[in-house]
Amino acid sequence: MDTESRGRRTCGESAVSRQQDRPVDLYQLDVFLAVASTGSMSAAAGVLGISQSAVSQTTAQLEQSLGLILIDRARRPLSLTPAGLYISENAEPLIALARRMKAQATEVSKSEGSYLRIGMIDSVANTIGPSLIRMLAARTSALSVQIGMATAQEEALLGRDLDMIISTNPFVDHPAFEHRLLYQESFVAIAGRGERTESLSPTLHTLAASLPFIRFSRTSTLGIRIERILRYNNIDAQRKLEVDHADTMTLLVAQGLGWAITTPTCLMQTGTRFADAVTLVPIDKGNSLRSIFLVTRRGEFLTLSNAIADAVSAALDGLLDAHAWLRPYVPMDEEASDE
Repeated sequence: MDTESRGRRTCGESAVSRQQDRPVDLYQLDVFLAVASTGSMSAAAGVLGISQSAVSQTTAQLEQSLGLILIDRARRPLSLTPAGLYISENAEPLIALARRMKAQATEVSKSEGSYLRIGMIDSVANTIGPSLIRMLAARTSALSVQIGMATAQEEALLGRDLDMIISTNPFVDHPAFEHRLLYQESFVAIAGRGERTESLSPTLHTLAASLPFIRFSRTSTLGIRIERILRYNNIDAQRKLEVDHADTMTLLVAQGLGWAITTPTCLMQTGTRFADAVTLVPIDKGNSLRSIFLVTRRGEFLTLSNAIADAVSAALDGLLDAHAWLRPYVPMDEEASDE
């Protein structure tokens, strides 16, 4: 064999080797999976929204690139060869992974510099909010912040008036949404410092027997949780005084008007003004943790969600340094509890 013939053979073998090593075309693979799942070229064309000839041509191209026959065209209806059956059973995860990668890459490209609409419940907005808003303002082209009760935030998210919310509802019953636990906190009873409480060695029951109970709005998510704690402890507090702002409730307790049940985040809304005027009373029974979640539509704002979680953790840690008396009631490393 002369040198020229050997050279042509070597080049030909290299070309075949390169073709065999070429990655599988994912679009061709997706078209083949549609044929395999529907059982015919025409049905696959209907599912994919392309012509039957395009399906046939794309499938043939996949077979050529693999060097394998995947479909036995001599049989009616079409049937898969052993190689085709193997690919149909194992290729779907590749297609799913490719779609997720595309969606996440798209989200990453949009999350920085985009217009963001975020909702926050009052207690979070008034404590962690300033640090978080500062971070978001630097990472978005425009920012809209809606502050209010949890139910209003949830309705706005469902109505697509918000892109994400920080709330106590994880939306576990809505598959279109995903949630991320930001932090948890225990409920705690509070009473004003004075002769009446200092001599009580206070518990929920001694407080209820000696002081009026100041309720948080019964229509709010926080108020509902507080009522549940009262029922669990068999405390039937008289409906005499009710407020709809946590800082107002803390002020009234500090002034000696009664006792209340609240959370560290709610207490931090008033800063350190009442640290020396309020006594904390642990709740031993029926005190499930209050969980704060970031809720987004599934697959959206993944990068920004990570940044928000980090910002919330840092801001909360700083607040607890300034409110050390509340740190025992914020188990930041604990797992989520049932709501």
